[in-house]
Amino acid sequence: MAENEERFVFLPSVTGDGVLVKRTQVVGARPNGPNGGAIVYTAAGPSIYTSLPTTQLARLFDAQLIEAAH
Repeated sequence: MAENEERFVFLPSVTGDGVLVKRTQVVGARPNGPNGGAIVYTAAGPSIYTSLPTTQLARLFDAQLIEAAH
């Protein structure tokens, strides 16, 4: 990965636009209802609504995904 790609990640939106955010600013995420997208929380405060599901976000940030037992 190029140095710039390691520091930033592009999060697409449902509208086709998106946002470029520093990886170090992302502090968490959660599913955003039945549409399959997610809300990403940043250290700076604003939430980012993305069309990526949390499973893809977990892979993007090399996070461990834990499935709840039903």
